[in-house]
Amino acid sequence: MSKKRSRGKRDSFTREMHDLIARRWAAVFDALPAAIAGVDPEGVHDVRVASRRLRAAMDVAADCFPASWYAPLHRAAKAITSELGAVRDRDVLLEAFAAERAAAPPEDWPGIDRLITRIERERDAARVDMLAFLATLEASGLRKDVRRRFGPEALGAATREDAP
Repeated sequence: MSKKRSRGKRDSFTREMHDLIARRWAAVFDALPAAIAGVDPEGVHDVRVASRRLRAAMDVAADCFPASWYAPLHRAAKAITSELGAVRDRDVLLEAFAAERAAAPPEDWPGIDRLITRIERERDAARVDMLAFLATLEASGLRKDVRRRFGPEALGAATREDAP
């Protein structure tokens, strides 16, 4: 295969990955308000799913973009998944214990209720940490950087910047 044809395939792949990563970041940002509101546990779950999909795309595309700016965005995507994990884990536990309580005989309820109360306190503390993390992330200019690197007009500059 000629170098020109190989470069064309590489450029096409880079464009596709750029567009996919842009959509994946948009999905993360779109899901954040529900996670922040905290009304529905699915809000945190949706952010984590979106961030895992983003990370997978970013893992595949790591060689397409300059590491000097790509690596910090990739780390941010990983951090989002990780930081929301403590809240999500408690949400899953609370759901499981609620189902367990519904199926348990009444004499087991007090013990299950104590566990639920403890997990709710842990979840509340984890939410405080999550909200602080998300506020710090927002203040860091992450959205602006993502828009600059993965916005519709960014592809040409993103692949050329810091190139050898």
